[in-house]
Amino acid sequence: MLSVSCAHSAGDNVDSVGVGAGGTKGHTIDDLDGDWVGVLYPNANVLDPFNFYFISADSGIVSEAADSKGNQWLTEDSLLTANMLNDGRMMVEFNSLIEQNRLYLEGSMSAAMNELTGDYEYVNSYGIPVRGTFILARSTGEDYFTGLDYSGFWSGSVTQADTENRRQLVFELDSDGYILRGSMTNMVNGSVIHNYDSNAGSFVVTDAAVGRIDNFTLIADDGEIATFDFLLLDHELTLMGGIGVDSYVGQGTIEIRR
Repeated sequence: MLSVSCAHSAGDNVDSVGVGAGGTKGHTIDDLDGDWVGVLYPNANVLDPFNFYFISADSGIVSEAADSKGNQWLTEDSLLTANMLNDGRMMVEFNSLIEQNRLYLEGSMSAAMNELTGDYEYVNSYGIPVRGTFILARSTGEDYFTGLDYSGFWSGSVTQADTENRRQLVFELDSDGYILRGSMTNMVNGSVIHNYDSNAGSFVVTDAAVGRIDNFTLIADDGEIATFDFLLLDHELTLMGGIGVDSYVGQGTIEIRR
């Protein structure tokens, strides 16, 4: 993006007011302030969409971002930069300082200032870029992920980080997100690894502004426990995802869809 009106990185305190043709006030960096929640869609057909959010305040200073693949960018460990042109074009970059992990968003803000759309590029620790598109909505705050209906069957898998082995997951949830029943099975031979009952846990959000479940714990009938630093939901409640550790299976990425 060229001719950027202003930029912020962690700790900056810079502001600018954009003025369009004829002296009409346009977008400013302040318009990025808020919680932005949505989905990133990879261009590659073999890759699934995943959830994402970022938080901006105090004239476009980005303080936090995370996705349902388990990636997280915070001010203490990442360089977070945002720019906005007065015609609504924007960019935000999330660049980890502790590992090679970079996400770049470039797009535009809607006239109503409640949606961001555009293209993204994600570069992982192997230096492999993945490109796609994104749609992010401005969260309405702590009511954004409340009063939603989780009921139904959710299915997906947990994939081990080191071996790429996948186990199938199936859950039935009630309307509030509590597990009624579920199972983890071997996707090759169909054998049951874990069963889950109504005491297994719940997918109730802890940060209702961005759809984040912190410190999620899943207890199987056999006593095995899976713990996750966080999971992310989308507002339409079609996908939950994150990275965690199962005491029997090991570390892996969970993705379940309704």
